[in-house]
Amino acid sequence: MTRTVVGVFDRYDSVESAERALHAAGFGDSQIHITEQPNGRDNASGTQDEGMLSGVRNFFSDIFGDNDSDRDAAQYAQAMRMGWTVVKVDADEDRVSAAALALEQAGAVDIDAKAEEWRADGWNEGLATPGAVHNERTAAEGTVEYPPSGSAGLTGLASTPDTTGRVATTGTEQVIPVVRESIEVGKRQVSTGGVRVYSRVVETPVNESVELRSEHAEVHRRPVDRPVTSADVDALGDRTIEVLETAERAVVSKTARVVEEVSIGKSVQSHTEQVRDTLRSTEVEVEHLQGDDTALAGDDLYRQHFQSRYGDTASYEDYAPAYQYGATLRDDPRYAGRDWESFEADARTDWEGRHPGSGWERFKEAVRHAWQGAKR
Repeated sequence: MTRTVVGVFDRYDSVESAERALHAAGFGDSQIHITEQPNGRDNASGTQDEGMLSGVRNFFSDIFGDNDSDRDAAQYAQAMRMGWTVVKVDADEDRVSAAALALEQAGAVDIDAKAEEWRADGWNEGLATPGAVHNERTAAEGTVEYPPSGSAGLTGLASTPDTTGRVATTGTEQVIPVVRESIEVGKRQVSTGGVRVYSRVVETPVNESVELRSEHAEVHRRPVDRPVTSADVDALGDRTIEVLETAERAVVSKTARVVEEVSIGKSVQSHTEQVRDTLRSTEVEVEHLQGDDTALAGDDLYRQHFQSRYGDTASYEDYAPAYQYGATLRDDPRYAGRDWESFEADARTDWEGRHPGSGWERFKEAVRHAWQGAKR
């Protein structure tokens, strides 16, 4: 029977670590599914947001079916609403523990602990709806195992816009949290291999040739017929003659000498590695909206400047956005206390980003005039 193990991650580098760990554990790409909920999309009407919430309810209510289904579904749904990433692994019955362990070691979030923090901040568990499928928690924190029947809504959920959680409301006051990420770079020691040296005795057969000399005694008897001489007479009597035989034998001797030394140690080398990441922060832009009377008065002044500057060479409606933009620069914290020359380049970049195709050189006098009027 195939089961599915789900881990929730609040950092995408942890997701990449989980994917590598799952591959190392023997899970293929077809068994690993990564779903990231997009953030930061505006939703003026609220229709798409409600559709997203419905998808979250359907998906997590299919996962959870016990007495705590509302609570568990709400916790996981809130994680999706916050833009966290879900890693889903399809595993056989005997591979469930391996998948859960890989997700846990990669840094899967402990949802229960996070939910306690959310509740302390005033989070309302109103998202999940009861389901009909019994779930089984694995031993890994931040992961949940469940039968595969509840996985159908996962793909659709990943493509649904997310605008919830961006503005927290307390009473009649709306609060936009300004978030800034920081980075901490550390280091840890890992094993990169090593050297093992073995010493053993090797026997090498030797075959050498040596020439050996030997001496042998030879006795020859030959017949003689001659007269006896005085020497023969003197030699007459007892006499003994000895001839010694000698022979050479091969003698082998071995000597040992040290011809090489093998030493084992470690050398230390240092290198500098560049760590690259992206830090996100929230920028809040404040635009002051004018009332009807003030808008009419400002509009009259802008029309007078337009007539004196451009006359009938253009339409006032083409320049109205430039006057309105210049009027907002006074209260823009990026340009507070600065003169025109010091921030014109920044204002130009901002203008061209807001109005693609509208050349700055054409409209900058209108922007500057409105900025000066608002400043006065």
